[in-house]
Amino acid sequence: MSSFLQRLRYYFLILFDRQTPWPVKLILTVGLLYILIPVDFIADTIPLFGWLDDLAIASFIVALAVRLVPQEVMSRVKRKVFGAK
Repeated sequence: MSSFLQRLRYYFLILFDRQTPWPVKLILTVGLLYILIPVDFIADTIPLFGWLDDLAIASFIVALAVRLVPQEVMSRVKRKVFGAK
């Protein structure tokens, strides 16, 4: 499985884990909606800049959400996705 697909599965499992706090689920959902809904701070028609704002905001949202996830949830999901380590 590619690294991108593994990471996607990792975040998906965190989002739907019963022990993930609801604020984290809300943050991840808002981040996903931001990427999917075509309303941007900087239009995607401007080459490079339009995509960079999407990337920066999505990266910030994921980093924030992952910091708020309980360690036990992260460990369990990491073992499930990446194997026992």
